[in-house]
Amino acid sequence: MSTTLATSAFPASTTSRPDPVPNRGVAPSRATLPSLSEAEARLSVSITAPSEKVTLCALAGEVDFYTADQFRSQLIGSLNTAGPLVVIDLSQVTFFGVAGLHVLIEARTWAGHTDRRIRLVTGPRCVDRLLEVAGDVASFDTAANLVEALLDAA
Repeated sequence: MSTTLATSAFPASTTSRPDPVPNRGVAPSRATLPSLSEAEARLSVSITAPSEKVTLCALAGEVDFYTADQFRSQLIGSLNTAGPLVVIDLSQVTFFGVAGLHVLIEARTWAGHTDRRIRLVTGPRCVDRLLEVAGDVASFDTAANLVEALLDAA
């Protein structure tokens, strides 16, 4: 009995292989990081005290990996002299990343140790969506607008 292999199941390819991907396996060049002044220009942080009972931290711009330290240093620095209610106004934020959420959680933890409360003014979808996805981890007292947040302190 003779045995023959069927070669039709695996026909020889008549097409050539595509050219290899250039630089495959080569580490990319150093990423371009924004300078400190560029990062600071992307986020504005304003700390005010509208009353003895309230400290207001208003943000405008992008809160991301590059600007979170600016947000953190100004917010945490102001908490030492803050009133019993710290309102963080995020209504003018155009991007809110996980680094910003981390700053909020740090601030909430610190405020809890010093008998202060943190209330967020939300609004932009980028803020609401991240808080929603974070669930119980990011369960903050929130207000729809600044007036509502400040009335709570009265």
